Amino acid sequence: MDLRTNRRRFLQLAGTSATLSLAGCSAPTSDDAPADSDGTVAQIATVTVALEIDEAALQAAQEELVTQVQNGTINQTEAQEELYSTESELLSEAATAFEEVAADRDSLTIDQTAPEIGVMLVSGPPAELIDSIGQSEVRGLFSAKTFEQALAQQQTSE
Repeated sequence: MDLRTNRRRFLQLAGTSATLSLAGCSAPTSDDAPADSDGTVAQIATVTVALEIDEAALQAAQEELVTQVQNGTINQTEAQEELYSTESELLSEAATAFEEVAADRDSLTIDQTAPEIGVMLVSGPPAELIDSIGQSEVRGLFSAKTFEQALAQQQTSE
């Protein structure tokens, strides 16, 4: 499975859903939303968070692998496996960093994670979700349905 191709394809699929997600179209109806202490209904939305890997770290790893292939230290297949492993580690680091952000914000809840493909299903007030896009480990926000689509795509690719 080529991680970069899958992430690109995921982002292509998710792009059309982003507007709907940010508009709150995937948010529960007011009948489903919990009430605040003052009796008003608190609106909660659920979105797919696409994780962003540290591009500088990935670039450094790629350059090192190219050098090793050119020197004959490793072959092309080994380099591809090592790059895949590095991408997976970087996605895991991004997931951990975002989990820490969500833990610091009591209003965000991580419902499901799939760090191996760089997505998380997150719930919270729409304003908090939109604010989370400012985090360096967040590439974008997409509809909640996109999470399941990404999982299905991963299973198909394997």
